[in-house]
Amino acid sequence: MSGEDDNPRNQSRAELDELQLRIDATRGKHQQPAGKPPSSAWALGMRYGSEFFGGVLVGGVLGYVLDVFAGISPFGLIIGTMLGFAAGTLNVVRAAREISSESDGDKA
Repeated sequence: MSGEDDNPRNQSRAELDELQLRIDATRGKHQQPAGKPPSSAWALGMRYGSEFFGGVLVGGVLGYVLDVFAGISPFGLIIGTMLGFAAGTLNVVRAAREISSESDGDKA
């Protein structure tokens, strides 16, 4: 009498198969590239913290060395720490821009 296409089960199965193909295509668009895993918030925080702490530490050590050799204590340490603070802040800003540009490049 009627063909297999009129059977509601076959139509339902065909619709499900089509829906599954659309879901798979959409998932493929939103997945991360295989080359680079996404950065976690913990990893980013550790990177920013180490960039800042490294700048302050290096500035403080250089200021202390200047104090010892130039005999201008405590001004070398104070100035070195302030310069280290500025360098650490600049390092964090650079790292944030780098991360931001990488994530913007992935979206394009």
